[in-house]
Amino acid sequence: MNKNILKDFYDYMESQKYPINAIFIFVYNDYDTYIDDPHLEECFDNVEVHEILDAVSDIFQETLAFNSEKAFIQWCATQAIQDKKIYVYTMAQYIEGFGRRTLIPALCQYYGFININADAYMSALGCNKETMYKLLAVNNMSDILAPTVFINQYQNIDYKYIRSKLGAHVVLKPINESCCIDIAILENYTESDLYYHTNQLLNKYGHAMLQKYIDGKEIGITVHFHKQEMCTLPPVQIVFPYGKKHLTHIDSFYENYQLVHYNVPQDLLEKCKSMSYALEFFCTTRFDFRYDGEKYYLFDLSPNPTVNGYTSSNYAARSALKSDHRGILRLMAYEKISLFEPSFNWTH
Repeated sequence: MNKNILKDFYDYMESQKYPINAIFIFVYNDYDTYIDDPHLEECFDNVEVHEILDAVSDIFQETLAFNSEKAFIQWCATQAIQDKKIYVYTMAQYIEGFGRRTLIPALCQYYGFININADAYMSALGCNKETMYKLLAVNNMSDILAPTVFINQYQNIDYKYIRSKLGAHVVLKPINESCCIDIAILENYTESDLYYHTNQLLNKYGHAMLQKYIDGKEIGITVHFHKQEMCTLPPVQIVFPYGKKHLTHIDSFYENYQLVHYNVPQDLLEKCKSMSYALEFFCTTRFDFRYDGEKYYLFDLSPNPTVNGYTSSNYAARSALKSDHRGILRLMAYEKISLFEPSFNWTH
């Protein structure tokens, strides 16, 4: 049902007359942003930027790209009042702490620009895994979460408690980073191993999280917010070749894994929708699970996932919409166009 709703909407919007009298802007961080830093994994090169702009170039009268938050701010300061609406898609996150992704969404709200995905609230919450997990727990969703321990720099590292709760194989990572940044996998670790790696993260971030390592299949489920309804896209399995069981930021590129469709129980899809409502993620969100053959464990989620052609969210949208790699970004743009362009008012 969800797939048909989204495809019907997508096909309708595809059939309309374009371009609209509006500007589309992509804000990102290029490879000059960092030097020898794991965040380089989140940067975009010219080919990837072209892929984003090309996805919507026929929809908008003008498309622009800015390679930093600063460049976007400088452009905003030069803009006089104009009759064109401005639609913004941002993956920029060159900010410290839990607000890493919030600056551009906040500026969109300030200037009255139309942000096509996560707003400032969703972006801030999406960079605070501890708060997300606590919100899910108070909404009776603890059973879906991978066993997790959160630690900050003012707490003692309780080795015995961590071993008893998480076992001898754990994932250690910061709570405000995405993908594989600064992740460490500890297996059969000693007390000194745990102290060393945890204190490295605490010294850098002030906080850390440890999760039980779930040995099994990795499944991504994307939820898209459409016309006040949460819709799930087809689940996708991330298949690791060469005997790998997980990725680090060093090798988390598309050539190091394959994407295949994977069937999951309907109640897991419903659980993803419920989590989106509970967190108020009224956007496109990806939920990452590990399946050990008996149970699915949520280990991460992002209300602003990367949607390049080699990502699981992109792959899922291609199937749901019967589209090419441009489909998911076009869908996100169409959702806002249908709200803000009077000639595109539509109900299903």
